Amino acid sequence: MAVIETVFAMMMIVNGSMDGFMKTEGLSHCLKIKRESERNLADNRTNVIRYECGLVEAELRPDSEGQLKIYKIIERK
Repeated sequence: MAVIETVFAMMMIVNGSMDGFMKTEGLSHCLKIKRESERNLADNRTNVIRYECGLVEAELRPDSEGQLKIYKIIERK
């Protein structure tokens, strides 16, 4: 069962296009995950990878454990 909600998400932008996203528990949680992800980037990568936190309107669906995950981003706020 899909649900439409406005949530904080961390988005991964690779070479200018959105490549991945994940729902976070709020802005501070998103910024924490963003910092950790940026620290773990390889120095010798060829792609330009950028992480961004923001409010999005998203379609959420439960995963195999019943936790709501972002299935699709409808609109960035």
